[in-house]
Amino acid sequence: MEERVPLLKVENLKQYFPISKRFTVKAVDDVSFEIYPGETYGLVGESGSGKTTIGRSIIRLYDPTAGKIIFDGVDITGKMSAADEKKLRTEMQMIFQDPMACLNPRQKVADIIGQGLDIHHLYTDKADRDAKIARILAKVGLAPEHAERYPHQFSGGQRQRVGIARALIMNPKLIIADECISALDVSIQAQVVNLMRDIQKETGAAYLFIAHDLSMVKYISDRIGVLHLGHLVETGTTEEIFKNPVHPYTRSLISAIPHPNPAVERARKSMHYDYFTSGIDYMAGELRTVEGTHKVLATEEEFEIWTKAEKNYR
Repeated sequence: MEERVPLLKVENLKQYFPISKRFTVKAVDDVSFEIYPGETYGLVGESGSGKTTIGRSIIRLYDPTAGKIIFDGVDITGKMSAADEKKLRTEMQMIFQDPMACLNPRQKVADIIGQGLDIHHLYTDKADRDAKIARILAKVGLAPEHAERYPHQFSGGQRQRVGIARALIMNPKLIIADECISALDVSIQAQVVNLMRDIQKETGAAYLFIAHDLSMVKYISDRIGVLHLGHLVETGTTEEIFKNPVHPYTRSLISAIPHPNPAVERARKSMHYDYFTSGIDYMAGELRTVEGTHKVLATEEEFEIWTKAEKNYR
């Protein structure tokens, strides 16, 4: 059986932000994971856990403090050659969280979506450019006449579709979706996520899906990484994480998911997890294999305790 080669490989990524001579924010600390072609890797965690920072470091909006990022066989961590930078800017795209703030209010939709084509000269003439923009608008469920409108003339869901179209027009291998549904109504969230799944089936693109809504992450992701205080505390397939959560932080997140059945919801008890009173030290632990691809950040003692207690949890 041929071994799968990851499209993106993140090794021991660290992203620190110096605030003063004496104080540094360690937003991301020693995070490692892989994303394979055509799959969706969900990155979940509470606000401030470092999810967005990881996405921005991968696409090189930030210069990583330490670690290595390998995209499609190319090391994009340090200073890149012109060819490598062009590969990164064309084959990796990002969908941002706020569908209004990330769109230039002074530009028409056609110019917003076509910006990547203009920068990298990916069309032969104006007719070819217009045709590519019209095709991508149709793919995301918008009409050709929408190309001549401005962002303020759209609803939130439509604006997010424009953001998706801007990313897709470059035909990328990897799309980083940074909480791209958090600003939308629930019904619109479902539409956008279904649209992303349909596009993935059609184009074969891989997603790094960043979110704090575990229910939506469960729906769209093949594998999940749980992030807390800049550390990847647990990672595995969606089934492994939801059926057999080992880390207490992961269990607390899953226990907080509301249930649609009122009888079950009344009996649901949320688990509380506080890192600073838990006695757990993320810096002392390492990712240990539970089963298959399922890994958890723990010391040997913590790992033994959690795996024994896991049977009682289920």
